[in-house]
Amino acid sequence: MIAKMMKTLNLASVVLFFLITFFSLQTHAQKNNWGISAEFGSSSVEGRDFIGGPSFHPREYFAFGFTYIRAISPKFDFETGLTYSRTRILERGGGTPYFPDIIEFNIYENMLTVPFYLKWNVSPRIFLNGGPNMSWNRGENTYDAGYGFGIGYQWRIKENKKLLINPMYQARGARPQEGRGVQHLGLRLVFVVSP
Repeated sequence: MIAKMMKTLNLASVVLFFLITFFSLQTHAQKNNWGISAEFGSSSVEGRDFIGGPSFHPREYFAFGFTYIRAISPKFDFETGLTYSRTRILERGGGTPYFPDIIEFNIYENMLTVPFYLKWNVSPRIFLNGGPNMSWNRGENTYDAGYGFGIGYQWRIKENKKLLINPMYQARGARPQEGRGVQHLGLRLVFVVSP
């Protein structure tokens, strides 16, 4: 009962953080950028191998979400948001003397991730980004820290609209002490609008 209340409290604190950030930064609207993001790529999983048990073979992942980018200086931006990711994992079991049939089926990792990335604008078009993130694994009902980093290209569509093309590596829900987590290597596309 107490553990469930603590998890609800953690989720409420993340939502409260976003609301406070949103309302406190509205006074400087010229530095605010809002966007939607989509990601896709390949994944790997940690801590899923059991001796004598099933094997796990990660497949593709996709993610989408909302992004908020706040200009800190001409060269640096703070990037956060909320991203939902879904990773497909092929689970294969059987093939033993006691159970000769091989059974395969798909399982899915569903995560909500809040990134806290620093974006360094190396030039008007090229940037590097990375930093920590927090993830909630819906299946295991756990909150875990992770990290991500990447390099990207900013394509200005209009004066106040641009597309960020951002190949990234992200570790979501990484628990090194347990050898668990999901790693994503993929392409992230963010459509950004400045007010």
